[in-house]
Amino acid sequence: MTAAGVAMGFALFLILLATTFILGFIVYRALALGETVDPYAGRSGTTASIVADASDNPGGAGSGGSSSAPTATAIRAPAASASSVLKATTSSNFRPPNLLDDDLTTAWIEGEEGPGSGEWARFDFFQPVVLDRLEIANGYQKDDDRFFSHARVKSLKVEYSNGATQLVELLDSKDLQSVTTARRATEWIKLTIVSVYPDYEWEDAALSEVRVYALPDEQ
Repeated sequence: MTAAGVAMGFALFLILLATTFILGFIVYRALALGETVDPYAGRSGTTASIVADASDNPGGAGSGGSSSAPTATAIRAPAASASSVLKATTSSNFRPPNLLDDDLTTAWIEGEEGPGSGEWARFDFFQPVVLDRLEIANGYQKDDDRFFSHARVKSLKVEYSNGATQLVELLDSKDLQSVTTARRATEWIKLTIVSVYPDYEWEDAALSEVRVYALPDEQ
């Protein structure tokens, strides 16, 4: 090999090395800034909509269905579990049952390192139910300071016991948000955090409430 060839090969090696370094630095900066990588980026999903009437009114505004559709009723899952939970304080706990207590000042907050990607909450019904919709309160809504300080969920994967999956895009809002679900019988649902909104102080991702509405048995 000539000296010119060796020099050219060395130059190409340096270019490759520099490119790898730059890409690695970009990824590092993204992680340092708390920007979660969304593996579902570019995929179409279900976008949540603001509930027009946030009161617990299954047949009212924000039901997510047409007026001619069967009326859905609110149900409470007998069991709630989660992949992780933030350590309780002397005055508050952050367990998954908080998602089902009709109290927006309590929340499930995941407890793993990082902003919550991959952490999940699961609700078991122990019998087949046909869901109509979920109404979700994003973030930790005890007060404005906690809402904006904690990570709020941006993308959420909903899994059903029948094998169906659904990608949901939540809004960065304290309003109750309605999500139309896959209307097939399921014995449980699992909500997995895919990504969060980047402007937060504490990495612990939170959800304050998940209201579950089911269709009549004959559906």
